[in-house]
Amino acid sequence: MTNLLNDKVKANLKDKLLLLVHHHADVDAISSAVALNSVLENSTICASDGISSHGQKIASVANCEIMEKPPRKWDGTVIALDSPNPEHCGPLPDTNNIVVIDHHTRMGKWPEGTEIIHLPQKTSTAEIVFEIIEELELKLTNEYATILMCGIYTDTGQFRHANGETFNIASELCNTGADPQDVINILDSERPLIQKTTFLKAAQRMKWMQEGKWIIANSVVNSFESGSARLMIVLGADIALVASENKKGEMRLSTRASNRIVSKGFNLTTILEEITEINGGSSGGHPGAAGYNGKGDSEAITEMAKQKCILAIKQLT
Repeated sequence: MTNLLNDKVKANLKDKLLLLVHHHADVDAISSAVALNSVLENSTICASDGISSHGQKIASVANCEIMEKPPRKWDGTVIALDSPNPEHCGPLPDTNNIVVIDHHTRMGKWPEGTEIIHLPQKTSTAEIVFEIIEELELKLTNEYATILMCGIYTDTGQFRHANGETFNIASELCNTGADPQDVINILDSERPLIQKTTFLKAAQRMKWMQEGKWIIANSVVNSFESGSARLMIVLGADIALVASENKKGEMRLSTRASNRIVSKGFNLTTILEEITEINGGSSGGHPGAAGYNGKGDSEAITEMAKQKCILAIKQLT
């Protein structure tokens, strides 16, 4: 295993730590933060813009306190987890030391001097965190090994997007004490009523079209965009675009693509990077799952993304 940590990062990890996760933090982000928090003394987890429903399950199992808003100034080191750019986890506190641990395809612009551990070949940030813990020769308990496995399980779409390295680390986690059955028990519990009704509304409002042999679906919700997009793929769409918008004019677009179309070369990160170039904002993700945050009319931006998807489909071999 290649060493991930230079001397500066090792020194930073002995500092007072703020473990900062991305907005509406998912299981991968929360699992990574919780696992690090369990082995690194003097660390605090912060979710600056809420936690997803499944992320909340992880936080509940770990029974850890999570700061809701980052302080303006942090006298120590900020570790940004599962965030390809500062906009996804901001506002960043005023601090002299920032370390980024991420696995998304591309990184955004971080302040000068930021230490970046970027491994896009990894299918989850949890895998990187596990290797960091191993490199530091720290020990995970069975409970936290299971929690890290939850991050891998969800970010790979229940291992549908896994690769050889994913299974190697999953096996090592099991040897450490992770229980795959506990992973399923934690994540497959009853969904909250608001989440179930939101998914049904997403399906009710869904519009779809066919481009060649591929189906593109889009919808609008007030929350749970990523889960709604994922379920539209389950319903039969090859590409799903789900948007939300608030009264401040801020919007979020969550996108998903089927394994079948991704295997042909379709890439959602490229689509959303083009939207960012046109409309500003920020984007990040993977070929089969990506998100965009920005300002503007959600319907217009969704339509823009749809047209980009149509163009990309026509270019598939």
